[in-house]
Amino acid sequence: MFEKIQGLINSVVKKEFAKASIYYVAANIIGQGVVLLSSAIFTRMMSKADFGLVSTYSTWVLILNAFVCLSLFVSVRTAYVDFEEDYDDYNSSVLLLCILCGIVMTVAITGINALCGMRFGTYEVLLACTQSVALNFVNYMMAVQAMKNEYKQRTFMMIAPNWTHIVLSIVLMFIFSSNQYMAKIAGNAFGILVFGLMCVVIMFCKARPRIIPRYWKYALKISVPFIFFILSELILIQCDRLMLTALSGAEETAEYSVVYNLSYILVGIYQAINGAWLPWFFDRVKENDVLKSREINGYYILIFTVISCGMMTVAPEMIKIISPKNYWNGISYIAPLIMASFLIFLYAFFTSYMLYQKRTTRIAVNTIIAAVLNLMINYYLIPDYGAKGAVTATLISYVVLFLLHLIAIKKDGIEYFCIGKMWLYIIITSGYGVWLYLTKDNWMLRYAVLIVIMIVLYYTYGKKLLISSIKIDGGKME
Repeated sequence: MFEKIQGLINSVVKKEFAKASIYYVAANIIGQGVVLLSSAIFTRMMSKADFGLVSTYSTWVLILNAFVCLSLFVSVRTAYVDFEEDYDDYNSSVLLLCILCGIVMTVAITGINALCGMRFGTYEVLLACTQSVALNFVNYMMAVQAMKNEYKQRTFMMIAPNWTHIVLSIVLMFIFSSNQYMAKIAGNAFGILVFGLMCVVIMFCKARPRIIPRYWKYALKISVPFIFFILSELILIQCDRLMLTALSGAEETAEYSVVYNLSYILVGIYQAINGAWLPWFFDRVKENDVLKSREINGYYILIFTVISCGMMTVAPEMIKIISPKNYWNGISYIAPLIMASFLIFLYAFFTSYMLYQKRTTRIAVNTIIAAVLNLMINYYLIPDYGAKGAVTATLISYVVLFLLHLIAIKKDGIEYFCIGKMWLYIIITSGYGVWLYLTKDNWMLRYAVLIVIMIVLYYTYGKKLLISSIKIDGGKME
């Protein structure tokens, strides 16, 4: 079976990317398993309010991560082409700039928090900044590993830090049981810091860190504008939890977060294999191979439609496994949040084309519009409807973002995608979501219907995909 799956992947992407893709998907599955396992542990060890505060803290870490080191790791991708001869020297020099920015930003943020008398404690702010800086170091190393195709080392970095900070958090929570919230976030920060420092040492061993102005200027020119895109995307993804905590309470945030993390598994799977899809798709556009692009696009969407419906089917039982009963109200949020993740997967095809065309400004503008809309809907709905309002805001925002990206490629690039099939599968997935809501308490019926669907799809599409002999020659599918 594994050989068949690998053969299928090889038929979709270049051979040199297939092995890396398998590693990344496996690492992502393990990583998502860690998230679910940790949720099962921490929702039982902590109070609902403390778990909600930890989710809010994690959101702030991600926001700080976007600008505390100026997102300098973004420049690594283009630098691999522009500074191929002295790539290690470039990375070492820019990583030094990353460290200096992290120190300056940490001092500034901590000072502003103290002077303005904000409600965050100094210890919390220091931990959040420390974790954000360390995450930048890890992201920098992983970006370099991706460009060098060091997929085994990168797979390790995708898995090990998560396991480490979870284990450390559990140990600290047993030691400091009277303040489990602070113990948990300390475990997060110091667990990531260990790997962040390890990345710095490895990078500096490859090349001595030096101040090289032309490298710094190059990195800043590329990375600083990208901050606005990252922040708008984070607002779209994370603002729900911040606003839920502020407007409705940490307990609502905890309930929402468990379901959101589960639904985001779809996005994680897409992100894991996107590194293999992008170069293959870029080659198809370069060669104007519309027919092959549409064919594989159609199969790709079908596969993720099945995965989405499968996630909806098993999600109620997964929530009951990973969380205690007082979280189970969140089962009603499964369908719309998985639908939002499905839309993220779909519009990523459009952003791939815009990236090829270097239309990153249009991607950023569309994302900012959706993020502002998300903030507005949350502001009006959360006070009255709590987590239900946040779910509604999330789904509406991603529908709008999908439409904005679709409009952006309608005049140039739409021929590479199966738009008709996209709308068909959106309708099917939405209908399945309604079916899930009606049958969420009848697991036997849900699983029986899913099995029938899987059998039908196997005999209509699956056998054709597995049996067909599609060979790769220089990146072309014959």
